[in-house]
Amino acid sequence: MIMSKKNFLMALSVAFFGCTSPKDSDVGEGEEEFDPGIPEPDEPASDPDEEDPVPDDGDTGDSGEEEIVVPESAAEVCYPGLSNDYSMCFPLVDHVEEMGESYDYPEPLDGSAQYEAPVRYIDLRAIDHSLPLSLNFVFSEFMHKDKGPFGLYQVHAVENLQAIREATGGPLYANSGYRNVTYNEGVGGAEWSRHLYGDAMDMRSDTVSLSELAEICEDFGAGFTKLYDSHVHCDWRDDPLDEAFFE
Repeated sequence: MIMSKKNFLMALSVAFFGCTSPKDSDVGEGEEEFDPGIPEPDEPASDPDEEDPVPDDGDTGDSGEEEIVVPESAAEVCYPGLSNDYSMCFPLVDHVEEMGESYDYPEPLDGSAQYEAPVRYIDLRAIDHSLPLSLNFVFSEFMHKDKGPFGLYQVHAVENLQAIREATGGPLYANSGYRNVTYNEGVGGAEWSRHLYGDAMDMRSDTVSLSELAEICEDFGAGFTKLYDSHVHCDWRDDPLDEAFFE
């Protein structure tokens, strides 16, 4: 049987890319996900008149977070900081089972090294969240202890977001950076969401539209973008993983 050119190209595409396309929800991002982010300091986290507040969908799911003891690693991670001299450095801790299910990552997607679980994290309980990681972004915009006691964010993603901010000519409102496994599930994230790997950001801008912001992300090397009603998701899933967090 002679295969048409169209069918041949379709078969070749399936053979090359396999059954998982970046547009599939598990490989892309959740269709209905929404991360409420962290309340502003003067914004109540719940209704003060509510007698029995119920944790929101973003609850980390862990108890006893303050009691988790983790071994310090010899490694550290350094971000550009205000002076762009990479002097904003943080010690890392090794992953241990005591971190719980929130840090129990799924098996790598199709065996891809880009989806290996992190082996080291920043202990968010011991960090000043107001420290600048770049000229226009502070620590809490990428990671936050209210979303779990440990976190990570890859240096090259911080660099790209700073460049995108400069290209837009105005503030970027960063709503969701790193998510651990249970937090990601709670906000409707995909199983292999790049938020788990610290190279994704959900954000919006007052100076450009969401579609324009997605295009700018792609100009700065984003491997995947997705438009939502309130924000754009950008990630750098194809860039080499930061060796500070991954091996």
